[in-house]
Amino acid sequence: MHSNNHNHSPFWLCPSCHNPLVLQDKVWRCDKQHSFDCAKEGYVNLLLAQQKSSKDPGDNKEMVAARRAFLAQDHYLPLASKIAELLFVALKSDKTAAEKQAVYSIYDAGCGEGYYLATIRSMLAEKGFTLNASGSDISKSAIQKAAKKYKDIQYAVASSFNLPLTDDSQDALIQVFAPSDSSQVSRVLKSGGLWLKVTPASQHLFELKQYVYEHAVSHDVDTSIPAHFNLVSQHRLAFTLRLDSDSERESLLMMTPFYWTISADRKRELLQDLKTVSADFDITLMINNKD
Repeated sequence: MHSNNHNHSPFWLCPSCHNPLVLQDKVWRCDKQHSFDCAKEGYVNLLLAQQKSSKDPGDNKEMVAARRAFLAQDHYLPLASKIAELLFVALKSDKTAAEKQAVYSIYDAGCGEGYYLATIRSMLAEKGFTLNASGSDISKSAIQKAAKKYKDIQYAVASSFNLPLTDDSQDALIQVFAPSDSSQVSRVLKSGGLWLKVTPASQHLFELKQYVYEHAVSHDVDTSIPAHFNLVSQHRLAFTLRLDSDSERESLLMMTPFYWTISADRKRELLQDLKTVSADFDITLMINNKD
């Protein structure tokens, strides 16, 4: 990995012509004069109409609010801490980390309302790393919330299958429970850049599933390593969550697709009775070897 020795805004990529965008008077423009206004919260919407599968794709306002409420209680702080620890070890081993004023670019593809990126950035800053952090999500509601709360991180509304970044621009890319296209990830990462991907492990939220389905099944885990990447390490992180209130239980349920399929009776039982639930994550750290 090679770090930049000065702070800079991430060069967003024009979704129309794929040329770099430059910020001028609160408008992002490319040299072909395509322009994208900066929203009052500070983010830019780079999701073109033809890239949308619906009028308002991604998580809606209610789901985003539920995730913000749940994550704000640090239920998943052990996961954020583990991600920060793995990135710290990998970045520290990089020779350029010893350079004075080294600045690393880190990107969260499918960043939601911003919890993981902001928390990880803060943890790495405490260990002496300077990070240019940016992220994107297909949900406009999520990006609005992220940009409003975390002013020092740049955000865009965009699809993770069409990352709005110039080639070779990132030192590290994280994805937590987000879909992706590995060729896109490889494109935007520098050679030797890190891809840290978090997916549900077999027992993730199993107790919650038991309220949703007659016969709950364990989650299938895909541990394959995509082309252009080498495995650095794989980790399993599991812990038990205590859910002390109806609101915590409802927020957790609303964060999942199960919210839309659970029956009213089962939901009532869950909100009343679900006191603990398993958090179970597979964490895969890979290195980009496209050169």
